[in-house]
Amino acid sequence: MFKITPKPGRAYWGKNLSAAGYVLKDWNWIFIDPEIKAISSPLARFKEGYLFAQENEGIIQNNILVCGNMLQIVAHGQGVAFAEGVSAYFYEEKGIVTDLAIYLQGTNMGSIPQSRRAVECRVVCSSDNDLPIYKRKTALRYKDIVIVENDLGNGFCRYSISLDDKEASQKMSHLYFRFSLKDKSAHFMHINRSFPLWSAVEHGLSMYIENEVDSYSDNVVDVRNVMLEKHIMN
Repeated sequence: MFKITPKPGRAYWGKNLSAAGYVLKDWNWIFIDPEIKAISSPLARFKEGYLFAQENEGIIQNNILVCGNMLQIVAHGQGVAFAEGVSAYFYEEKGIVTDLAIYLQGTNMGSIPQSRRAVECRVVCSSDNDLPIYKRKTALRYKDIVIVENDLGNGFCRYSISLDDKEASQKMSHLYFRFSLKDKSAHFMHINRSFPLWSAVEHGLSMYIENEVDSYSDNVVDVRNVMLEKHIMN
């Protein structure tokens, strides 16, 4: 990898992981260094993730048990395709659904293969101020929560949070934080802006859960109406 990237493994995620732990309600992390080549395709990275999950199935399943039978994945940059490969393996081969996948500054998102039902909830986070070499505007095909970071140029940064749902597409929320961005720090949002990033993720998850509850309530009402109509007709 280029020297502009942090060291792999635990060091890659910076010193302050407390914010992530509180949002995920889990501190039992496994740090994976995919050893991705500087030049590789999303398909190749997806296959590497699939193979990694196959070869390390026992270790990952043990971690799932320790984490309260939950599988949550956080991936950055080119690691997003690798993470999708991991989730695809566990879903297709073991019937295990990844509960939550959080993708930060994904690269070539539109070309990443996905197993749609392999992940219960996908969160996609990106920065409008990212370096040009990282800016790839293609969108991930399947996603549930979208978070976009933008430097307003007035000393504040805005996190725009929305649900990728047709019925909830009009619902958008914003969080504002007093700081400014420089392009060289924009790509590594998980290191340089841990608190605002995870605050936005937490807010997005709350919106997602609220929308799911509302949808469930609407379905229950519809079922009751159908049952009532059938009873009257009988």
